[in-house]
Amino acid sequence: MKINDLLSIIEQTGIYPSKKLGQNFLIDENLLNFIAKTADVKKDENIIEIGPGLGSLTERILESEAMLTAIEFDHKLFDYLKFKYKSRENITLINEDACRTDYTKLTANIPEYRLISNLPYSISTPLMAKFADLENPPAGMLLLLQKETALRFIATPNTKDYGSITIRLQLLYQGELVRTVSPNVFFPKPDVQSAILKLTRKTVYPDISARKKVDAIVKTAFLKRRKKLKNTIAPLFGERAIEKAFSEMGLNPNARPEDISPQDYLILSSYLPVLAASN
Repeated sequence: MKINDLLSIIEQTGIYPSKKLGQNFLIDENLLNFIAKTADVKKDENIIEIGPGLGSLTERILESEAMLTAIEFDHKLFDYLKFKYKSRENITLINEDACRTDYTKLTANIPEYRLISNLPYSISTPLMAKFADLENPPAGMLLLLQKETALRFIATPNTKDYGSITIRLQLLYQGELVRTVSPNVFFPKPDVQSAILKLTRKTVYPDISARKKVDAIVKTAFLKRRKKLKNTIAPLFGERAIEKAFSEMGLNPNARPEDISPQDYLILSSYLPVLAASN
């Protein structure tokens, strides 16, 4: 969708981008084509799109003959999309807050699906946390989002961007920052740089029970990320259990939460309860 097309729609419908909802519409055809090519959506593939806006990316997904579920919170945009795609049989439109959507119910009859979206900046992190908590998380994601957020999702230990959401996502996905995106491809232009992030689900990943155990540790640990990890989680498992686990795993007893890899958090989460119970 080009800027003139967008302005024409705005004039005809009275739909203006909402700053409150973090709406920045894509107006660069080259970028849309790049996203479509990178996504490589197959016929009859199940896709979820969050925040379809005026349907620029939606159109590319539908052209591939995928089965698309698009979730739009804005009532005016929802009505616009409902009218625009009234004759399309391969799209289901849902008018609700994507952060409140029951994705377990939504995907109950879908064994595999992907998330492809130009995400509203303000909800990127809570949305990813929600997907990371699913028993059946997306098989992959291709996301256009704030670059700063994308870097947090793929951060490495011992960096300022590494945090709870990093660990939760990296237990499930291999991440790749595909490219940086200029503010000029949006209307209105955001004040920050954006990026395209690709997340591919690992062939083997922890089940929901194991991930919940990790979550319990990292959420506690990163409340005080500058403190020693062993001191932060001592109330959960006891000092003796933690010291033994650190020693046997070869972890630095002075390590802070940001120093521990996702895999080591996974091992700690299964080992510490056993040690705590035996003390």
